[in-house]
Amino acid sequence: MTYPTIVLKHAADQLRKRQEENKQITRDKKEKVYREIPELSKIGIRIAGMMKQMLASETDVSKAKKELKALISKRGELFKAHGYPKNYLEDYYECPHCRDEGFIDGVPCVCYQKLLRQEAYALSNIGDRIKQENFDTFSLAIHSEKKYMERILNKAKKYCENHVSVKKNILMTGPTGTGKTFLSSCIAKEFLDSGRFVLYFSATQILSLLDDAKFHRDSTDAQDCVDMLTDCELLIVDDLGTEYGFGYSQSRLFDILETRMISQKHTVISTNLDLDELNQKYSPRFVSRILGDYEIFIFKGKDLRYPS
Repeated sequence: MTYPTIVLKHAADQLRKRQEENKQITRDKKEKVYREIPELSKIGIRIAGMMKQMLASETDVSKAKKELKALISKRGELFKAHGYPKNYLEDYYECPHCRDEGFIDGVPCVCYQKLLRQEAYALSNIGDRIKQENFDTFSLAIHSEKKYMERILNKAKKYCENHVSVKKNILMTGPTGTGKTFLSSCIAKEFLDSGRFVLYFSATQILSLLDDAKFHRDSTDAQDCVDMLTDCELLIVDDLGTEYGFGYSQSRLFDILETRMISQKHTVISTNLDLDELNQKYSPRFVSRILGDYEIFIFKGKDLRYPS
């Protein structure tokens, strides 16, 4: 798993919250049953006292075992008489495997791995969208350029598998409504489901984050996001070309993309601009790096939002 510190922290917070909630469930159950069956409380106190004496070797072990057996039997009869299972007072755990500890012999439990995925989904900025937009729901039937889109789809799947035939970075370019954002969502879900951390932002949102970090607005959260833009396993930049301004923040965005290329991180950029328009809007150096280091997916066909 390649999750950043913020995901690990949020997952650990959720685990502690779960532990406290389940401890409270256990306490509530005990209070309820002790109010209903006061004798159970006395039996519980007696059992605890005898266990303490046995551990301290302060009693006849053989005699104590017989008394303990009788007390446990009596407790079971009381539970049964009042319609409770005999294990009703056992501590409640949401996960029976790790008992809500999150780890088994130092290895993350399946329940903790699920928490990590949930937090990664929540922080990815795309968690809700990929429930509807993923490879399982991708339909070639709605595309006017079916054969062409099938080739792009197959390349996208290979990209998710780190296939050597596809570069680490992808530029999706083409008219509005041709499926760029949908395919980005498909890729994001595959990365998230395999335990790789994903961030999804529009170019405008990224520039806003960079401005916030520079001018110390909500400085801690903004700087954390900036750090994650560089460190996340997959960064998806949507709608490149719609952002305003060419100052510090845009230059910083290009630096982030450059750093990601050097560190072999995955980046997917989508834009409605064609290659000529990119040349007009951005510096030759930036466009040259894009053309050299990015797999180019040129989307064609009719606007999928307005099928004819």
